[in-house]
Amino acid sequence: MYSANAVFDAAQAIRPYLTDLLAVPMAQSMDRQLAMLLEPDGRVSRDEKLLDLLQQEAMTREWLRLYVEEQRPADQILPILRTYYPLLAKTSKIQSPRYVCPVASCHRDWYRQTVAQAIPHCPIHDVPLVRDSKVGS
Repeated sequence: MYSANAVFDAAQAIRPYLTDLLAVPMAQSMDRQLAMLLEPDGRVSRDEKLLDLLQQEAMTREWLRLYVEEQRPADQILPILRTYYPLLAKTSKIQSPRYVCPVASCHRDWYRQTVAQAIPHCPIHDVPLVRDSKVGS
């Protein structure tokens, strides 16, 4: 299992990436829970709670694994999670579809991980994100 220090460091490092890993309401909820658990209050059991929280969702669980086990820098994990590697017989990799806010001045983007995921709204402009035409279909 992971050391208490590794879990604490990962919990701090993942917070800026939560909205890229999870749907906005879920990311906000997890961020609030992490913020409360990261505050020093003398409780010993917070490490288990942090670990349980980070392992609730597949994306945060994989982020945690890459950060702690493979010691990847936090800013390099998102591109790894967004790249799909086909079967070994294939030689090219396929990027997850990118969705962007249709408002010209907005730079908000989101990557679809599965077909079952609903396309979210831009948290700034409250309009549905659209598929980026610059990325291959």
